[in-house]
Amino acid sequence: MKKFVKIIVILILIIFVSILGFVLFIKYNQHTQQVIVLSYHNIISDNVEKDANEYETLTVSEFEKQMQYLKDNGYTTISADELYRWKNKEIEIPKKSVLITFDDGYYSFKYLIQPVLEKYNFKAICFVIGNTAQETTPVFDENVLANIGKDELQNHITNVEYGSHTYDMHHLTENGGAYVRALSKDDLKKDVENFSKIFNAEYLAYPYYTYTSDFIDVLKESNYKLAFAGEEEMATRGVNNYKIPRISGAKSFDDFKNIFETNKYRNKYGNGLIRKICVNIERRLKNH
Repeated sequence: MKKFVKIIVILILIIFVSILGFVLFIKYNQHTQQVIVLSYHNIISDNVEKDANEYETLTVSEFEKQMQYLKDNGYTTISADELYRWKNKEIEIPKKSVLITFDDGYYSFKYLIQPVLEKYNFKAICFVIGNTAQETTPVFDENVLANIGKDELQNHITNVEYGSHTYDMHHLTENGGAYVRALSKDDLKKDVENFSKIFNAEYLAYPYYTYTSDFIDVLKESNYKLAFAGEEEMATRGVNNYKIPRISGAKSFDDFKNIFETNKYRNKYGNGLIRKICVNIERRLKNH
């Protein structure tokens, strides 16, 4: 009997979420511009065998195929600064706008990615881990994983921005949780201050897509304009500046196209309390 009641409750919730989602989609989504913010990590040479366990990695040919798709389908890449100004209603941006982001600051961004960006006249931002940045960028070796240097951060390259991926918070705790959650507000402040000694960043990507209310407060106090997480969802004008959602670009080409050709990644519920309620119900149902 209890199992039967549980099934009925779940069915009611599914119907409720479906109806509410449909109503909100019609009311909110059809008339609201949404921006796709793509997140990437490392790109490797075509000559290097891809490790099945390597996190979110594409070959340079796979990445270029995605960029060609964007070009062929009329997408415009924008900068993080343009996203910020759009959110503040200072400017308008093309309807089909995309922000390309890279985490971790691998030197593949300089040697493999930037040439592709230049070829298509695309913009991107790279989030660097402060304590991994050497003084100068090493010479490229396709078989060695390394990071860009501080010299690269000072270069003013057309269409390229740099941001913070924290100075030294890109760790997991012994229990496997994000290190960010284990830090006090003072610890978070110190990390932000340490990063500012090597580069004056205005944008940040959270390590492991994890943030806390203290972390957000520190970023606001330190005059960061935007901070990026995960969520696999498009960004709206009204979303919190310190909770910008991103969608992983490290997918098969068909899955990559689905980001642009389906409604799978659109924000269905807007921002605020209704969104929190509906998203939490959705996640509970998926994990049931």
